[in-house]
Amino acid sequence: MRHWSLENILVGRADRQTISKFAKGRDRYIGVGLLASAALLGLALSQSIVTVQSFHDLNGSYSLIDGMVALFKSGQPAVAMLILVTTIVVPIIILSNAFELWYKHELQSDKFPYKAQRLRRYGRLWYLVFGSVLIGVYLIQNSEIEAVIHAPVYYLTVSLALQKLAIARMEPLINAVQFIEDDMK
Repeated sequence: MRHWSLENILVGRADRQTISKFAKGRDRYIGVGLLASAALLGLALSQSIVTVQSFHDLNGSYSLIDGMVALFKSGQPAVAMLILVTTIVVPIIILSNAFELWYKHELQSDKFPYKAQRLRRYGRLWYLVFGSVLIGVYLIQNSEIEAVIHAPVYYLTVSLALQKLAIARMEPLINAVQFIEDDMK
């Protein structure tokens, strides 16, 4: 017998008929994976991710947020905006939509098909984000500047990988729900 709080984390509130209620086996842990992804993303954003020497007037250790502010101040707003979109905005939007679909929107609600379609689009956008992060890490490691990448960059990549895993595991559940809804009409 599971504890009620663990059951709440796994499948959400008992009074809601969300997609999490119909998950079986390992798929029941998708919500936990989303929570872990959010925690790792928070660590990646707040901890020092890189130490640089003489790069666009930047010297020292920077978190993603500190680095973006410093890039804006040093006259590199395009680079700062690229970092903002690829490492903060899109991952947070993907997590938010996945959480809503997993825990909030009931299968019978009018918003469920809309949110499911949106999650599919974000799943495709994920490749661009993950590729951008990997290219950024590669460029920093193989550039002429003196830069040391710290562990939070790996937190970011694991967070993004957990997001994709959750989206990929949710897709068959969403398809099954939509298939059942189509049969009922």
